[in-house]
Amino acid sequence: MPAATDGAAGNRTPAGVVTLAAVVAVMLLATPGSARADQGGRLLQADPPVGAALSVAPTGVTLSFTDTVQPELSHVEVFDGAGEEVTDGDYRQVAPDRVHQPVRTGVDGDYTVAYHVTFPDGSDVTDVYRFSVGTGAPPAALDAATREARTDAVSDHAHEIDGFSATLLVIDGLVLFVVIAMLWLRPRDGRPMSLRYRDDGSTPSDRRPDGPSSSPPTD
Repeated sequence: MPAATDGAAGNRTPAGVVTLAAVVAVMLLATPGSARADQGGRLLQADPPVGAALSVAPTGVTLSFTDTVQPELSHVEVFDGAGEEVTDGDYRQVAPDRVHQPVRTGVDGDYTVAYHVTFPDGSDVTDVYRFSVGTGAPPAALDAATREARTDAVSDHAHEIDGFSATLLVIDGLVLFVVIAMLWLRPRDGRPMSLRYRDDGSTPSDRRPDGPSSSPPTD
């Protein structure tokens, strides 16, 4: 029985190519790290502690997490009760899972720590907490509007893409382009064009030139 002729199933339509591209993109992005992105990291410990009432102003805020911190993709900000930022320079990574942000807290009152931290698996965490200095009482609860403003500000902080990550993005793009090009240029039935069946079920090798047969006569 001759093989199936070209039909709707063999056509390469633009919609089909888009679907193939989407599948390949998902495969490229599905790294072992992203498989556990739903787990992510979280704040493990803070110094000053969450809700602490301090008698002496701290010189910095230290945050420990359950996973390694990506320093180039993370940010910490500290604000006083008036909403003024009191961070004193950039934070530093003091351990794989720990960062320290210097602060200048010279005024008694409530302070708000806002942080946005990214982990190697691509997940991140954005949150705020408060502590007080010199008031003798725990900090007041943060209202919803202020909390949202602080988390939005820290999460929208611009970060530069490191060279290694940029290189990986370029390589992924090139691989995706090559795969799509190969799928697009491949013959519809997966065989060389010279061997594909014609509409009448024959191949080019079955066709004989018009006129007497060129084959030698048989006895």
